Amino acid sequence: MIVYLKSGGALRERLRPDVDHYTRRLEVDGTPSLKEILDGLEIPLVFVAFAFVNGKFEHLDYRPADGETVTLQPPVAGG
Repeated sequence: MIVYLKSGGALRERLRPDVDHYTRRLEVDGTPSLKEILDGLEIPLVFVAFAFVNGKFEHLDYRPADGETVTLQPPVAGG
């Protein structure tokens, strides 16, 4: 199954995009949750505030479908 992960900020650097400047294409086995996908990429969950799929907020236990694009939002930082 193919899943696309998108992000910006410091999370984008950890995501290591390969499709464009913001998107990483992943081939995953089965139907893992977003948390399981992030664990496999060794991305600590503190770097993800929430996720959007098809314009809807999703928790990290969401299991993306084949071909879906998941936008990961890093926590807001700054001063």
